[in-house]
Amino acid sequence: MALTIKGLNTGVIRHNDKFIALALKVKSLRNKETLLFFPVLALRDLLIGLEHRLYLQHSLPEQEQEKRQKAKSSHVLKMHENIPAILREELENADVNQRVESLALSDNTEKVLTFTLKLHNGSHLDLQVGEWQVEVLVMAIIHAINNAEMRELALRISSMLDFLPLYDADCLENGNIELSYGYWSD
Repeated sequence: MALTIKGLNTGVIRHNDKFIALALKVKSLRNKETLLFFPVLALRDLLIGLEHRLYLQHSLPEQEQEKRQKAKSSHVLKMHENIPAILREELENADVNQRVESLALSDNTEKVLTFTLKLHNGSHLDLQVGEWQVEVLVMAIIHAINNAEMRELALRISSMLDFLPLYDADCLENGNIELSYGYWSD
């Protein structure tokens, strides 16, 4: 089952100032609302996938970015018109089965990123993020963390995204592995 985003909202669940999960409420194309909970590692993995798409969008030539900005504005406006409300009771009585245990980027096309989420109850859910929704989702996540005044969490997550080592491994004839790492261009 694919969950295609029409609108979204975020909030932070914490206990004694300790981050428990990011609540992501998605309004899908059929106006169905789904509430998911991302613990820190699942949130980090989601942000890694989204960050790469943001990088690609911002590395386009300036004229292409300006052209795309006009199209993006109408899509973002539609998303803002469809923001689902997150009720305090939903967060206080969170369904543990909606907790994201792990996720993987299962499809990466020019128009849509599809993340396959493995939920606590063992089921899988595909979350589809359109090209115009990536920035909105990232901003909503950042906004929720900032509203919860969780500066340490924001720093921790950003430091995880800041440096991802890339290694090249060669198997030598003597059975040893030789690791090297360098800088690769896109």
